[in-house]
Amino acid sequence: MASLFKYMSFKRLSRIFFMWLSNALPLQGHQRYKLVKWGGVNVKGPCYIYKDVYFDSVAPDLITIEKGVTITQGTTILTHFLDSNQKGRHYRLGNVHIEEGAFIGCNTIICNSITIGKGAIVGAGSVVTKSIPPYQVWGGNPAHYIKDRAH
Repeated sequence: MASLFKYMSFKRLSRIFFMWLSNALPLQGHQRYKLVKWGGVNVKGPCYIYKDVYFDSVAPDLITIEKGVTITQGTTILTHFLDSNQKGRHYRLGNVHIEEGAFIGCNTIICNSITIGKGAIVGAGSVVTKSIPPYQVWGGNPAHYIKDRAH
């Protein structure tokens, strides 16, 4: 256990603690966003974050969630990615921005530096690897355009 503290800063440990706490406590979706914000994610206003949503602890400050967003159970949002342009195991960091009123379905994985547009819907079980324009419905693995959404 002592070696764990040698490699992790207090800031990262506190972020991990608040992220763990957000999933451990029996909270409603509209209450959980405050703990996620304390965990380092840039939450711009009230939103719904359900249980078992995992945020990258390497750089949670690169995730921005605007007000009115719904992120459902089992979603994973990553901010560090394997850089295939370099030899060996090197990672790059990227921003994830989820705009106002977007809906992220259950068990979605966001695994690239992307923006999910205002009012967009991402279907359950999707793997998002590129940005989604406002008011569109996307789904699948990898996520692809399905249809436009009325707004």
